[in-house]
Amino acid sequence: MDDFYADVLDHVGRTPREFGSVHLHVEPVIRNPLGQATAVVWLQAAFEPLATTPSSVLVMGRQKQGSAHRTLGQFPLPPLTGGRVVRWRLPLELPPEFDEVHFQVESSLHPNAGRVRPAWKLFDTLEIPKESDMKAVSSEVSMGIDLGESLLNTVMSGGLSVTAYMKIGPQVSPGSLAVKRHAAATLPTAFIAAVVDGPLEPLSDLQCELVWEPGMALPAASAAPSWSTESTPAMAAHVLKTLRTCYACGFEGPREEYERATMCPRCDATWM
Repeated sequence: MDDFYADVLDHVGRTPREFGSVHLHVEPVIRNPLGQATAVVWLQAAFEPLATTPSSVLVMGRQKQGSAHRTLGQFPLPPLTGGRVVRWRLPLELPPEFDEVHFQVESSLHPNAGRVRPAWKLFDTLEIPKESDMKAVSSEVSMGIDLGESLLNTVMSGGLSVTAYMKIGPQVSPGSLAVKRHAAATLPTAFIAAVVDGPLEPLSDLQCELVWEPGMALPAASAAPSWSTESTPAMAAHVLKTLRTCYACGFEGPREEYERATMCPRCDATWM
C-alpha cells in the first residue's frame, strides 16, 4: 500500500521477523575469547500507535545441541514512533557453551493500532507429495475394457468391437495422495541468531543509531545474502557437503532438501 512506511530492513538486506507491533532482525552475535559479545539488532514499528505498555526484548543464550540456557538480559526497546528505524547494539556476556542467542520480543498491540508496514509472516504452505512418494495400493495385474476405444472401433469397423487392456505394476489410489504442511509454516517464538567467535571491541553501554525516518533518503540497498555456503573454520568439509547454514539465525538443514530454497525456513532470511 502507498501509505505504508518504507520497509527499510528488507531494503538493506536484513529480512525482518514480525513480533507483536515490531519488526526485528538480529545479525550474527560476535563473541571474543573473553566471552564479551555484541548483538546488533535492527528495529522498526509494524503498527501505530504503539501500545502504552513498554515493549522489551528478552535475550537468552542457548545451545543448538543441548538444553543449557541462560538469561543474558532484558532490555526496553528504543522509541520507534513516527516510522523510525534504528540499529541497536547490546553488550552481552556470553559463556563459551552457548552457540546461539534467542531474542524474544514482548510487544503488545494498541487497541486502535493500524498496520504501517507490510506484514512479514509465513502463511500455511501445503506441499503435494512427489510421484515417487505416492502409496502403491496394488502390484497385481489390472485388466479391463476400454469402452471409449471400443465404441470408436465399432463405428470404424461397422460391427461390434471390444478393446481390452492389461496393466502390470503398482497402481496408485487417488485416495492415497495426501498433502502435507511444509515445515516453514511453523516458526519459533524468538529470533534466533548464530554466535560467531572472533575479535571484538566490547561496548561499555547500549548504543542506538537512527537509520531512517520519514523525510530522510533511504540507506543504500544491499543484496548481501544471509545464507552462506562458504567454508568457515568451525565447519568440517564433510559437513559443508551435506548441510546448508543460515548465518542470520543459525538454522542448519540437509542440502538435498534446501538446495533450491530462497528463504531460510526458520527466520525468513533471504538467500540470494
